[in-house]
Amino acid sequence: MKYLSIVVFGLIGAAGLGLAVANLLSLIPSDIWWIRITDFPRLQSAVILVVLLLGAACFLGRYRRASLALMAIMLATLIYHVVVLLPYAPLHGRLTDNSCPADKRLTVMVANVRLTNNPDGRLIKQVRRYQPDVFVVLEVNDQWLNALAPLEQTMPQTIRHTTGSYFGIALYSRLPLHSSEVRYLAGQDTPQIITEVELPTGEHVDFLGIHPRPPHPSQSALGRDAVLLKAGLLLHDSDRPGVVAGDLNATPWERAVTHMREIARLVDPRHGYGFLPTYDANSWWMRWPLDHVFYEAGFDALELIRGDDFGSDHFPYVARLCRVEKSESETRDKPEQAALRSAHATIKRARAQADRADGH
Repeated sequence: MKYLSIVVFGLIGAAGLGLAVANLLSLIPSDIWWIRITDFPRLQSAVILVVLLLGAACFLGRYRRASLALMAIMLATLIYHVVVLLPYAPLHGRLTDNSCPADKRLTVMVANVRLTNNPDGRLIKQVRRYQPDVFVVLEVNDQWLNALAPLEQTMPQTIRHTTGSYFGIALYSRLPLHSSEVRYLAGQDTPQIITEVELPTGEHVDFLGIHPRPPHPSQSALGRDAVLLKAGLLLHDSDRPGVVAGDLNATPWERAVTHMREIARLVDPRHGYGFLPTYDANSWWMRWPLDHVFYEAGFDALELIRGDDFGSDHFPYVARLCRVEKSESETRDKPEQAALRSAHATIKRARAQADRADGH
């Protein structure tokens, strides 16, 4: 029995210290994939820490000093997770109370279809249910574009670009599009959509549909971060209000997303509304928000919806927005010059990394 208690306490200690170390790693400003990936499962880590804390408390009578030291480390880690995640708690559960005229509404839907997923019609049913004005589709190939072709009856404005890989991208719109282009931001090989959407009022607003590569064993987070920052700079340099939507392959509390939002003064409507994880749809436990719709001052969010499973590893994500005066919407301070310089430096490093990979 004595040896069993030592083993159990040892396992609790190893798990608690391991999570604490992972938490410390996430604080390191590094592009290394296995460091950046520790930012993703914060909610799961927090839940596990609560269980481990309760387990360690059971050993206070037998190993008091060791238990107290371990509990202090785990509690500090847990508090940090809570601080990071608190803005995404459902503190009010609803968004703006403002009534919004029909001609000032903009509904945006994002869906990563998963390239190998069978386009069996379930996604189209959801598009017709939510009736987005702009629909961003990711990981599309020719098979998916053919399956989604019926959408063009009500959403005739389209931008489509397949790549033969997991980074095909398409945009369907029932509203007129202007100055549309597919661009490769920050020297990366993943296409992003840059366009202007004409609202029923006749006003043009910027719209960016983006899907950067995720950090994983064969690549760092640098390319992803550079795409996000370049998107932020594009919105920062425009006089029109803008929206950025897509699968960012980043959680909203990550450093790169925070930096992008700072540069473009973007609002995350999840703040105070809820966690709304969109990935992984195939797991009930390991889920976090990767799909986003952010907007500049001049918009308010009316409703956020996580759609139903349609066979992908992502759930669809829908944001209903209202075009309002800047004075009526959430505003953020202008970015400091240091933030802009840092963004340009990151983009420069990403371009250099891409050039080296191409053998230039």
